[in-house]
Amino acid sequence: MRKNTSGFNIDKFITELHKSQQDFTAQAEQMQRWANTSLVNVDVKAMLETLLKSDRNAEKMNILYNQEVATRGRNLWSLYSAFTNYATYADERNGFTHRNTRGDTQEKRMFMREVKVAGWIESPVFKSLAVAA
Repeated sequence: MRKNTSGFNIDKFITELHKSQQDFTAQAEQMQRWANTSLVNVDVKAMLETLLKSDRNAEKMNILYNQEVATRGRNLWSLYSAFTNYATYADERNGFTHRNTRGDTQEKRMFMREVKVAGWIESPVFKSLAVAA
């Protein structure tokens, strides 16, 4: 029988630990840059209409963004926060409710929202806002 620690390599563990610290620091710096990136001169609603490809969803997301602005300011971090809110909740908290379809598909639909948000963050539109800082 093998023990749980078979194949453990302390040097590899130290390397992975160091890499995870660097990744965390890089992510925190990116989020701080987003918080420092003003969207005062950006027509966020028009940008959302382009990005979301649905006027109705763009309007809901714009409302959600403006709620974030009240707390975080008119910056890219507020937009990102609105996106993550969309991916986290599917009820009256953000206006993006799911219909009850009798199937147990809530988890799948929420995962698909996460995928959408990842696509929005990687889109040229979002990245152009991040680069403008």
